[in-house]
Amino acid sequence: MKQLLYIFFIGLGVVACSTDFEELPTLEIGQEFTDSNVRVISIDTFSVELSTFKFDSIIVDDVDRLLVGRYEDEAFGNVTASSYFELIPLTYQVDEDGILDSVALILDYDGYFYNDTTAVSQIQVHRLLDEVEPEDDFFYNTSTIPFDPVPLTVRSYRPEPFDEDSLHITLPLVFGTEIFEAIRDGDVDNDSDLSELFRGLTLQPASNDDGAVIGFESDFEQTFLRFFYKVEDEFGVEEFTYDLVVNPSTLNIKKFNNINTDFNNTQFEILTDPEIELASPDSEQRSFTQSGSGLAIRLHLPSIKELNNIPGTGTLLDATLELRIPRETVNTNLIIPDSLSINVLDQNNDFVSPLFDNNDFVYGTLNKENSEFNADFFEIPLRSYIDRKLTEDFEVEDALAIYPSNFTRSVDRLIVNGENSEEFNAKLILTYAIYDD
Repeated sequence: MKQLLYIFFIGLGVVACSTDFEELPTLEIGQEFTDSNVRVISIDTFSVELSTFKFDSIIVDDVDRLLVGRYEDEAFGNVTASSYFELIPLTYQVDEDGILDSVALILDYDGYFYNDTTAVSQIQVHRLLDEVEPEDDFFYNTSTIPFDPVPLTVRSYRPEPFDEDSLHITLPLVFGTEIFEAIRDGDVDNDSDLSELFRGLTLQPASNDDGAVIGFESDFEQTFLRFFYKVEDEFGVEEFTYDLVVNPSTLNIKKFNNINTDFNNTQFEILTDPEIELASPDSEQRSFTQSGSGLAIRLHLPSIKELNNIPGTGTLLDATLELRIPRETVNTNLIIPDSLSINVLDQNNDFVSPLFDNNDFVYGTLNKENSEFNADFFEIPLRSYIDRKLTEDFEVEDALAIYPSNFTRSVDRLIVNGENSEEFNAKLILTYAIYDD
């Protein structure tokens, strides 16, 4: 079953708390409580249970980035990204005396890259053999469109997403002439006719590349197929350009990225259904998420209602989940995402809703205070979710999904410590006010 999601999920489960609440430390709080018999306690003994699962597909057609590239990931497998898009002109007017000189695909870097940009990579430009149309209203990370197996051209390059504005790929003149002259001569004067002649392009990496996945702009003003032509008259030669741009339609999406991670011979190959989970204790006390591929982390809090057993009347003041990043997994080429999105899942690991706090989306943020000791961790505010769990009338078997915020437009990945890790384990920290009877 395809998941109509723009995001991914990961799961955690909380182990029952056996702490004697009478032995919890009491902390001083503000002056406003001095006339009340109130204590504030900090609880970090609610252990969390992390697991990894995988959605079979995610929606990737609402993107403003074209991805292409391939690299080999020791933990996740071989990661491959390719893009598919339709190209149309903004006008069908070309000087009738125009003579084509050359044609090139201009790809504008958008600043995104993942893995090693110093390695030489390839972009193989292929002509599509079918329309850029989804089978069932959406394009997914697993979607493809048939294309000519013989590329129009192959460009070897070292990506320079910050030092260069764009990548210039020269295409065969015979390819450009067919399209240019059809428009110039009036044989093609609308998008429908053009689609019959030219379906679009796909950008594919080489099957043995081990470099980086690169992001290019898909905006019609920055990435385009450019025809360089000239017009000769009695006064000399004048040079012009004519562009086909990535179809900018927002009503009928004509672009998407195919993102694939080959999980064969990895621990993730068992994740063939969203309801199958890889528990952190079964994966060397690690949990995993990866944008684009469908891997996500799941958080479950089955014993959180133990808070209601604390003597006296209580109020939850704060709740923060800390997810530690194993220091040995930190790699300068594999950038740690800046933020994590949090969503509510049902008992089947299906999407229910984003997690909100006072009508704002809840995000996990990266804390780098101890970066010099390689002890970075994510902080995720969970007060709103736990408040709801403490007051629900019926037991709801839901969970939380945690994944990179750029889930549909990147290949960002993250590894975190599990709940029983010997060093910097995942931890839920609660701050609770008790109004003694």
